[in-house]
Amino acid sequence: MTAIAQSPRKRIRWRNGLTAALFLAPFLILFVVFTLGPVLAALILSFTRFDGIQPPRWVGLENYYQVLFGREAATKLFWKSLSNTIYYAVAQVSLEMVCGLALAVLVNSKLLKAKTMWRVVYYVPVVTSAVVSSLIWLWLYNPQGGLLNMILESLGLSPLKWLSDPKLAMPSIILMSVWQGAGWSMVIYLAGLQGIPESLYEAARIDGANGRQQFRSITLPLLMPVTLFVVIIGFIGALQMFSPVYVMTQGGPLNSTITVTYQMWQTAFRFFRLGYASAMSFLLFLVILAISLINNRVFGARVEY
Repeated sequence: MTAIAQSPRKRIRWRNGLTAALFLAPFLILFVVFTLGPVLAALILSFTRFDGIQPPRWVGLENYYQVLFGREAATKLFWKSLSNTIYYAVAQVSLEMVCGLALAVLVNSKLLKAKTMWRVVYYVPVVTSAVVSSLIWLWLYNPQGGLLNMILESLGLSPLKWLSDPKLAMPSIILMSVWQGAGWSMVIYLAGLQGIPESLYEAARIDGANGRQQFRSITLPLLMPVTLFVVIIGFIGALQMFSPVYVMTQGGPLNSTITVTYQMWQTAFRFFRLGYASAMSFLLFLVILAISLINNRVFGARVEY
């Protein structure tokens, strides 16, 4: 009797499992073909010397050693690009987080009218292509006739060489990236703000806390999980930044804006050192993993789950 009762159950479970597998199959096939497969292929290539024409030749860890400790110019350029990438990521994520929180507080304010319109306005740059945004800011930064220099001249100030000065080129790209990404942080923080019970603020006001004290003692601590998410996702994206550099500066001037991803592209598709570029990509993966773990340790310690 028990075996007869269990048999239909097994058939139902098998049928449900088959149905779930059929629904998952399209995603799994695409994931294997376009994500997992290329990643494994790049991992194998990182242990070879391959120019895209001759068959790959196994060299073991030589590519990794050359990237980190080699004496050729590409090694020095890698460390330069890595320092530029980390500088960009720290500055861009920090400013984007502050701007996103400020915008979220603004559009969540009861005093602001037409909130939906302002949310759309602030979010439009996020859905704009990185290439299109870079082209727009390339015009804004134009030393001759660019809008920013026109504003400076109208104020009686000297025009700046935004993308031609090694000291200004990277901050200029950071400014453009913050403009494009602040709307995304705003949406995430806005969701966090709307999840904070209003009763907490009412109790704080009854206790005599002003707006600044409420923000410091209630808003910021309760937004810590949101901040952790924004920082980790922001760093993962910032460390892979490519399009603005490709469109606006091509790594110049004097390699002041070259990033690891741009150097990887140059190494692979200009110099045809695919194995060397693959090794760089996995070293960048380790950097992203390390920074994500550090952020999780720093911010996660303050998060109460």
